[in-house]
Amino acid sequence: MADTHVRTGSTAAATDAEGRPYATGFRPATLDWDGWTCADCTVCTAGSACADCQECTAFAAPWPPHWAKDWQEGQPEPGVEIFGGPGGMSAGRALVDDGGDWALVEWNRDAAATARAAGHWVVEADVRTLDPRHPALRCVRRFHGSPPCQTLSDAGKHAGWNSSEISELQSIMWQASEAFGFLEVDDLCSLYGGPHGYYGDVNDDMGDHPDADGWGEQCGGGHLPPCMTPAAFRTWAASAVSDERTALMAEMLIWPMCLVQIGAPLVSITMEQSANLLKQVPALAEAIQSELVSVEGLGWTWCSWQIADAADYGAATHRERAWMVATRYDKPRYAEHVNGDSAAREMWSHVLKKTGRLPDWTPELDSRIEPYQGRPALPTVTMAAALDLPEDWWADTRGKRKVNPATGKAMGGGSFRLNAVGQCVTAPWYGIKFRPASVPQGEGTVTISLPDLGALVGFRRDHPWTYIPARTGAKGTRNIAQMIADAVSVFAGAVFSSAVQGKDWYEPTADYQANLYRLDRHGRKPAPEVPAARARQAEQMSLFAETDDKQLLRKLFAPRTPTAPASVHRVA
Repeated sequence: MADTHVRTGSTAAATDAEGRPYATGFRPATLDWDGWTCADCTVCTAGSACADCQECTAFAAPWPPHWAKDWQEGQPEPGVEIFGGPGGMSAGRALVDDGGDWALVEWNRDAAATARAAGHWVVEADVRTLDPRHPALRCVRRFHGSPPCQTLSDAGKHAGWNSSEISELQSIMWQASEAFGFLEVDDLCSLYGGPHGYYGDVNDDMGDHPDADGWGEQCGGGHLPPCMTPAAFRTWAASAVSDERTALMAEMLIWPMCLVQIGAPLVSITMEQSANLLKQVPALAEAIQSELVSVEGLGWTWCSWQIADAADYGAATHRERAWMVATRYDKPRYAEHVNGDSAAREMWSHVLKKTGRLPDWTPELDSRIEPYQGRPALPTVTMAAALDLPEDWWADTRGKRKVNPATGKAMGGGSFRLNAVGQCVTAPWYGIKFRPASVPQGEGTVTISLPDLGALVGFRRDHPWTYIPARTGAKGTRNIAQMIADAVSVFAGAVFSSAVQGKDWYEPTADYQANLYRLDRHGRKPAPEVPAARARQAEQMSLFAETDDKQLLRKLFAPRTPTAPASVHRVA
């Protein structure tokens, strides 16, 4: 969309809320909007739904048409999730609060199609092309983001570890509060041609002004108005790094600050990223935390950072991620204070060992989310139990390899027993082979289905994994495996969603784990499946025609839905 959503088309000089013109052509980066909402819509007044009203739909696009209405207390809370992927965070959120009203932003067409098929409203777009000051977002109360982690993760090229780039990007992110209108100054009159400068000092050649030594009608303290558009700030952030994906971290400030600036009643922010955000580049986490809680930023009550492993909350495979929770007014659920110094020394022990001191810039670690609150941990689920295979079997993720004559073991790793929680799932696992211990390494014949691969991360086996072929005959097996590897774990999503909304995570997640991994075989009765948001699925899936793809379904080994859109391959 355009950088500024203009409805009036006015070219008149910009004025403040009291109608005073700004000096020297200054135009704050606020949204031009005439205030029209669904309340002014004659079609909806007559009883039509916003989705059936062309004016409401056009006004809200690309967001849900009913967001043209003002939100009322007691209605589902509107939320925006950027980098939504195939719906891992959303699936976790639904375990604790399936009454929310969320829209996901995702640029990858396969991930977007998968989330849409799962029943979510999806804006398929590069997040940098969207303006968070859109008037349809004026009632958003919840926000989540899972920025891409390729430049930070161990599996990538570590472009995001460059200390000089990170320092520059941190400095830019520190300016977000000023860019989007949260920097408080003693004197604003310079914006209106007054005698005082940025810090209240008398400007050159303004000593004879009648208000030079006092306060005039246009003098006074307050917050500087927004001075940069989201597009301009994005360009600035991208200029500091060699890989633009690292600059996407700035979206975690751009969106909340712009939402608050347009009056959205935002009350919580959650974020998931590679654990290396905290371990290797904590300066970016510090920049976000400082801008959210500082009195010169949003001034929120709480912002905690920690590393959490999905396996600790019920998943059959490890998935260590950095998690942030921020709340505007009160502490989140499960809030705990800890010894920040000890936590810092543990977090950055590798830095201490190498340099003898902690990193220069780190977020405060004296607060965290402790979801269990003294309750027993959920059952540990081994890969064997999750996949209904013998505990003494092995998995080979890298095929047949040479044997080290000194140890008798295969060289290069990639083989492990199934009698423990599995390693973090990566895309190449779609080719994993399972075998009894008596079968030589690399010669297993039992393979994994994509639904089972998703289950290891925490997705239901009927999650509608969808692939839109880039060429005739393409199956998309690797593409779907990559989606699974990149997704937020459903288990962790439930935990950290519950910290800010909905009900307590413990019982719903325990029931979900029992059902997903069939723990009833060990004496526990599973809970029934939670239905997907089929209304939204129908609304967005109307973009596709239905057809049958039985050949693909036979090849992907597991129970499937009987139909799939003509232009997609779907695993269900």
